[in-house]
Amino acid sequence: MEKYWQIEKANLKHNVFLHILVCLILLALSPFLMGVSNLGPQDTAKALEMYVALLGIVLLTPIFLPEQSKDIRDLVNAKYTKSASVYLVRLIGNGLILAVFLGCYILLLKNSHCQFPALRYFLGTYAEMLFFGSLGIFCYGLCDNLVIGYMMPLMYYITAIGSGSKYLKIFYPFSMVTGSYKEKFVLSAAAVILIATGIALRCRRK
Repeated sequence: MEKYWQIEKANLKHNVFLHILVCLILLALSPFLMGVSNLGPQDTAKALEMYVALLGIVLLTPIFLPEQSKDIRDLVNAKYTKSASVYLVRLIGNGLILAVFLGCYILLLKNSHCQFPALRYFLGTYAEMLFFGSLGIFCYGLCDNLVIGYMMPLMYYITAIGSGSKYLKIFYPFSMVTGSYKEKFVLSAAAVILIATGIALRCRRK
């Protein structure tokens, strides 16, 4: 257990700090970019799905970032701990940070007298965060390029805004705005598959 904690400490110190700072800035800017007071269910869902869910791209996509350096990649591959375990520890750690940020934002909305089912919206938004992040992980693992890892989920986001649910259907990420929740189960399952595939692809790069 100690070795996994050491992995996460190194991740927090050297890899994820800047990404946490970006997330904090985005959350701090949200009251100036959109209303966060006295919102009804639909407007609250819009704020969570179309803004806060983007944090998933910021925090989850760069789990392979330290290995962008060949020296670090060779070091990780040479250690007794499997590289897949290293990636999973980073993923879980970043995922927990993401949940804390989302939980704090949900509390902010509640304290701002927004009316919405807190647990349902938390889980739905978190599923979307994982899906967006998993797209980044998959593309990063496939192409070994962080920029592409960020671009693909952003392109998906833009496509969802432009086409709505007409083309994406069950994979439409903003379904809570329309009052539908079943899409979140599909996004959660897709996230698991994309993350597992992305990590597997990355582990094959020696």
